[in-house]
Amino acid sequence: MSISIKKLGILAVMATLLVVLAALRPTAPTPVAQADLGSPGGIAALPSAAPAVPGLANQGLPAIIGTGQMAIVAVFCTNSGVEAVQGLPFEAGPCFDPVTIQLKQVYPTSGAVPMATLSASGGDTLVVTDNSGADMDSAVGVIAVGVQAAAATQGNTKGVNEIVKVTATDSAGGGGCTTCGGDQRSINIVIVDTMLAWGPAGQISTASQDQPVYVSYHCDVLGRDLLTPGTSQFLAEADAGNDDQSQGLNDMYDGLYGPNAFGGGPGAGWGSNTLLGRDLLNGGSAPVAIPDVWCGGNTPALFDDFVDFQTDKGIFSVDPAAVLVQQNAANLGNFLNWFYPPIIDAACGEGQEIDTFDIDALLVWEEVFASNNPVGLGVQGGCDVDGWRNGVVTTQLLGNGNVGVATISAQQGGGVAKARTINVTFEGAAALSLFITAPKIIGTTGDSFTVAVVDQDGRPVGNEAVTCTVDPTGGALAILNQTATTGGATIVDSTGNVIPNPAFGEATFKLIPTGKSVVAAEELTITCTLDRDRSVSASDKVTLSQTPNLESVALVEGCNPLAATWPDATAIATVSGAVAPAEALEAIWKFDPATGMWQGFSPTAPAGVSDLATIDRLDAIFVCVNAAATIGRPVI
Repeated sequence: MSISIKKLGILAVMATLLVVLAALRPTAPTPVAQADLGSPGGIAALPSAAPAVPGLANQGLPAIIGTGQMAIVAVFCTNSGVEAVQGLPFEAGPCFDPVTIQLKQVYPTSGAVPMATLSASGGDTLVVTDNSGADMDSAVGVIAVGVQAAAATQGNTKGVNEIVKVTATDSAGGGGCTTCGGDQRSINIVIVDTMLAWGPAGQISTASQDQPVYVSYHCDVLGRDLLTPGTSQFLAEADAGNDDQSQGLNDMYDGLYGPNAFGGGPGAGWGSNTLLGRDLLNGGSAPVAIPDVWCGGNTPALFDDFVDFQTDKGIFSVDPAAVLVQQNAANLGNFLNWFYPPIIDAACGEGQEIDTFDIDALLVWEEVFASNNPVGLGVQGGCDVDGWRNGVVTTQLLGNGNVGVATISAQQGGGVAKARTINVTFEGAAALSLFITAPKIIGTTGDSFTVAVVDQDGRPVGNEAVTCTVDPTGGALAILNQTATTGGATIVDSTGNVIPNPAFGEATFKLIPTGKSVVAAEELTITCTLDRDRSVSASDKVTLSQTPNLESVALVEGCNPLAATWPDATAIATVSGAVAPAEALEAIWKFDPATGMWQGFSPTAPAGVSDLATIDRLDAIFVCVNAAATIGRPVI
């Protein structure tokens, strides 16, 4: 078998991608997709911040939409049997028509007929052939259908919060291949009417500490406006080959699965001649427009654009998902030149109260569309997990060791809509770990060590109190502070900007040795314990040395004033020997106030001429050199 180095690199990255996406769902079986047709990424549902990669990776996050809105489900047919095409693993072959699409509820009633319907049939079942009237795109080997969430019904009610499973089954014996077909793939769509807590297994009422809970809120005040000619969003959409002047879900589909933007078209390349076939969802003579509706929309006020989330247990943070999505974006861009901008930021606010905006998706994609910039380097995303303007804002609630019922409330604009509340019960203790990083040898002046707190996936955990002690006790060693708190994800710099915290999840301690412990050259054991769970601890050993820690002080040509930090009665040879390079030293001078005379030492003076023999701690001395040099003195 012949395979290129480039292909090996691609497959290695995709293997990593599969693992990374799986990390978003560490404990429960995924309801998102089943790759029964022999290759992952065989079905995708949009909008999603982590969509399927045809033939390479299943979808990391399901589609999320609000009631009255549409999702797009794409089925990527597989090369198999007599229809096989030799090449990269993500190439598609003709579909074994017809393909049956069916909807079933996962929540609130498993297996029930959902409120959502298939756009082409108005019901829960659709039989569709590739490039038929029910197929929304014109690509060969891809079937795209719309799923419409139920809109307002009667009174003040809209649809319902529900999770819908979409199943696609191809026809056995289709395409003239009697051994092919009859395979099935499925994917989930989360539909939010009011507020919903959900996860890999569906709707969530009880959660473990290590499983993120997704919390979705559907805004009451929605709107949209046509893109203004000349604006960046308008130009981005035009570059996508879509001139309906409205940001929409069709733009997301085209960007991900349309022809190659970096070789003559607007999309990722999966829809090009050599991969999935030609054209877009909006291709041909009848463009498909699926406009987005978002929180606040075209209302003049800004305060209705965001949703305020609050909880009394756990902590809101999208960082785990955001970091993984950004890593995937870079990997796909670098190795496959696939347009997959990082549409979730890792620099979002976190805590028990956060404000999150419905993402401005076309602005996120603008840099790639408008500049033909592969990967979209420098593109900023948002803090909305669903990754698209859909009238729904989604965040993540992470367990932080607190157990019991968490009350989660959310409200659009802090008062534009009524506050909504749901409950999630956290069970079990967080799977946290401590790691100590300390010098192996500590000098007479002491040194610092750090303690890192991480979760079961190696992610840093902030705002955790840690207490450290030392053995043997009895005053052998002092630790300052004995209790410290790990740093949060962000800090405010000197100009007032919020930036990532380089010490996220870390606490710093200071070791101060006593004379007794130094003289004995003791080996000391540091033990640090997590305050809220004393079963989580770590230990490390350090050895004390009589050799002090030194700092390097720069010397310029001429005589340099210096405060001596050596112990009392230190021989002048010790001080002069700390100058480097040694040949740069001309002399060392000290004024004696008792005699009113200067005492001096020079390494080149004849014996008996130098009268400076020792110096004491904190003496003021002058070190004279004939060239730039350094001197190493003990750290106080």
